[in-house]
Amino acid sequence: LKDIRGDPHIKSFNWAHEDLAEYQPYRVPRAAANAQTSGGRSGSGGDVEQAVGLGAHGGDMIGIAELFKPPQPLAPLFDAVGAPAPPTGYYTRQQARSVLEDYITGRGLIDPKRPREVRIDHVLCDGLLTKGEYAKMTTFPRDKLHGRLQEKMTLYTQLSIPGKAPSVRLGPAPAIDILCERRMGNKVVTRAIGLETYGIDPANVAKELRTMCASSTAVDPVPGKKGVHAALVQGHHVVAFTKLLAGHGLPAELLRVTDRSGKTPKKQQQTQQAQA
Repeated sequence: LKDIRGDPHIKSFNWAHEDLAEYQPYRVPRAAANAQTSGGRSGSGGDVEQAVGLGAHGGDMIGIAELFKPPQPLAPLFDAVGAPAPPTGYYTRQQARSVLEDYITGRGLIDPKRPREVRIDHVLCDGLLTKGEYAKMTTFPRDKLHGRLQEKMTLYTQLSIPGKAPSVRLGPAPAIDILCERRMGNKVVTRAIGLETYGIDPANVAKELRTMCASSTAVDPVPGKKGVHAALVQGHHVVAFTKLLAGHGLPAELLRVTDRSGKTPKKQQQTQQAQA
């Protein structure tokens, strides 16, 4: 190491050291295909791909399923069809849709002149219409009636994390917040919050990011959230974070990215300059 203006710089390695001799790099099955597609080019994007490991769940994706329960006003609709509740007590979107379809067809509520319209009876009125619609609506569009059913049902989310028993929680699946912002003047940091929900250790993520991005990392407690920590890396590394978490099995729809840095990544700057 050599100290340059207060910062340590690596000047050379002892390649014969046992730690380096025993080091096993991460291996991604699609790395060879990516190399062929890129025509042998190297760069920061390729370095990120090479560094992404199989993650905490061995490369298995975290499963997310939307489940629904009918609230009390919809109980007469489900009882009238005689639809037995699933063993889990929750309905899938398709199962709930089938209950409504069975009720409509079984009661002959489809308008013979307008098949897309459904005649409203007291059960549909009490369960799916608003107070302002009670006295005004005698028919209702069939597709909108299905949409109204989904709005009225109580949403639950089943999380299937590899190696753990599936769990069900009220509401939508919690998102992982990836936030890029400025700190201490002109320094940009990227951090992820909420990893513990999906069985991912923020400390392990920070360790992997240190290798991927060649930047300093840290794990900080999140103020106001007991037991929640943020994995942090210096620099604008949203892409690296996204690819790393995909390797940990997190679907892209669970990632909520917010960029407050006002800084354009180098790769995007190069693209904009080439287009100009």
